Amino acid sequence: MTSTPYDQDDLLTFLVDYGVALGSGDLETVTDSLAYPSVVVEAERSLVVPDAEAARDALGSMLATYREQGLVAAVPDVRAVEQVGDALLWVDVRWSYKDENASEETAEQVRYLLRRGRDTFELCVVVPVEE
Repeated sequence: MTSTPYDQDDLLTFLVDYGVALGSGDLETVTDSLAYPSVVVEAERSLVVPDAEAARDALGSMLATYREQGLVAAVPDVRAVEQVGDALLWVDVRWSYKDENASEETAEQVRYLLRRGRDTFELCVVVPVEE
């Protein structure tokens, strides 16, 4: 068995906590999960998020839309982890967005570049992946 400089349980805990924050609309926890600056890379554009205030502005409407759609939980399924340095990981996650009956309403695949920090991780780069 090969050892990893990150703890797989810590990684899963970070993603579960992030998913709980997404599902509950906890904007502070979501913005605290980001590194600054962070980058969102999509097919048609790249968005630099310079600070927590900009993240709150950008993410507030997204979280409100989740709530309007009746989504109350975001459940991560880690598909792959690639270590790219002592403190950096590419992580592929399939998010299952659940309604109040725990039924999957929608899903998306996202690739994250995470930086290992003290006792947690930070989202540095977010890349939605078309399925």
